[in-house]
Amino acid sequence: MKRVSLIVLFVLTAISLSAESTAIRGRGFFRYAPFGHSLYADMHPNFVRMDIPYATNKAVYDYGGHSSAFRWQTMGLFGINLPIWTGNLVDSTYALNVTMAMSANLWMDFYEFSTSPIVDTDYRIGIPTITFLHRLNKGFAKNYSIQWSPFKHESTHIGDELQIRNIDRGYAIKRVNVSYNYTEFVFTLNEAEDRYAENHCIRAGLMILWMGGWHNMDPDAGDASIIDPVGTENVPYAQRHPWEVYLQYQYQSPTSKHGFQGIASAEIRNRECYGYDLSVLNTDDPKHMQPARRVFTYNIFMGARYNTPGYDGYFSRIALGVRAYHGNCPYGQFRSIANYNQIGVCLMFQ
Repeated sequence: MKRVSLIVLFVLTAISLSAESTAIRGRGFFRYAPFGHSLYADMHPNFVRMDIPYATNKAVYDYGGHSSAFRWQTMGLFGINLPIWTGNLVDSTYALNVTMAMSANLWMDFYEFSTSPIVDTDYRIGIPTITFLHRLNKGFAKNYSIQWSPFKHESTHIGDELQIRNIDRGYAIKRVNVSYNYTEFVFTLNEAEDRYAENHCIRAGLMILWMGGWHNMDPDAGDASIIDPVGTENVPYAQRHPWEVYLQYQYQSPTSKHGFQGIASAEIRNRECYGYDLSVLNTDDPKHMQPARRVFTYNIFMGARYNTPGYDGYFSRIALGVRAYHGNCPYGQFRSIANYNQIGVCLMFQ
């Protein structure tokens, strides 16, 4: 961690010292960067998003015990990509930006009218991310970018009311601590760079755990014997799959004279479905567990975006559409639940 921090500090220092150079014609510190932002198919984007989906219902997070196969839910994600430095190099053929993304996800059961509990909260934060862009302007290939996030941390927590209910109902697992550190590499072909023209963007990403696993369990959080205990004495619940990969595609249509664009975005991701069963009760066989395994997830958004005329900065774009997801549950400790589906209205501010 100290070595990575020194590397990042060196990079930032080098950028600041070279900002006076005539070879760099950039926007400088704390200015909006037109590239390196999340695509609309990203489950944890660095902009604001609100979902109202019709989603798979499970007893372990169904506070009111409705026993229906699907229920309406509400998910809010509050993300931001804090700008540190951005600039162009070599007559704008190349560009570099340094940002720090952070986000917090909130899953609310607004349709449980007795209390409207919070089901789950996730947050992600890390040290600055570096993105390098090379502008090509050769036919289909407008540009490509390489992004590196040296260190990111995610932590998740279920809502207090749901955790108390799990204790009262005697679930063997009251809470799993999904908390991990990772580094992320992203390659993008055709960053949109705030263009209002038609664009096809393709992105591939790799997440690698720093150490340990995706989750662990505190002794007072339940019966740890029903969580697959692979790993070492120091990291008792290290996972067998310390990586995650994804491929994304986003299409934007030409912008109309009124500022509207059609947007279609899709993602396929290969990740771990966690190795425990939240539905196990104390009266069940304590050896009843599920193995950790790799699964594919699919996420699709289709809709329209309005671009504020004459302004390209943060919150200059509003998108409304339909988002559909299939795979293991993408939220917190519920990522052990396979065959999770949701479809509903999605509103985004970018």
